[in-house]
Amino acid sequence: MRLENGSYYARIAPTDFRIPDEEGLVEDSEPGADANTDTALTLVAEVDGRFAGYLEAQLLPPLESARYQSQPDLAHPRLFINALGTLQEYWRRGVATQLVEAAEAWGRERGALVSICDTYVGSPVSIPFWEERMGYERRAVILRKPLA
Repeated sequence: MRLENGSYYARIAPTDFRIPDEEGLVEDSEPGADANTDTALTLVAEVDGRFAGYLEAQLLPPLESARYQSQPDLAHPRLFINALGTLQEYWRRGVATQLVEAAEAWGRERGALVSICDTYVGSPVSIPFWEERMGYERRAVILRKPLA
């Protein structure tokens, strides 16, 4: 999946993305023993016994300095979805939706009051998924400047 997703993003934004190295990719993609803990979640979706998608998330603790911060969310546990992907043959079949909903339920059970993620703003697939399908709202902009 990482190879397929990397290829997709490299096609739409070749200066921002590259196709991952294939050598060792399968081994690197296997969830480790610490993939699922009280603060880390890894989910794999299968459709008819075949791999279809993947999600990684973590529970971020309240900040000790939250009382000095202007964002009230920082005083509470927050769910952060680090990675989400599905094979293209499973796009628009509910796989990613089920993965995100499962992660949100996991976070909610652990006291998270909000869920946060980031995605590539130039993607014609991921932005509608997050905003229209899942109900996430834009709250920040990640700025990037190459230094070399």
